[in-house]
Amino acid sequence: MENPSQIDPRERAIVLALKAERERQGISAAQLAKEINISRNTIPNLERNEARPTLWVVLKICDGLKINLKELI
Repeated sequence: MENPSQIDPRERAIVLALKAERERQGISAAQLAKEINISRNTIPNLERNEARPTLWVVLKICDGLKINLKELI
């Protein structure tokens, strides 16, 4: 597990925006992970600040939520 103080605040802001959108849409982390074909632990780990997001995962989550990454930034 990475030390949360080492996670870039910009990365954290993107993850929190994705979480807020996921919750706004009423989709569980497990449901979204299954839909976009990633590990069921990935989204909760990101949201708990236990992992750093890769661009690939962020784009997959955006696709699953049907939003554009530009909307988050």
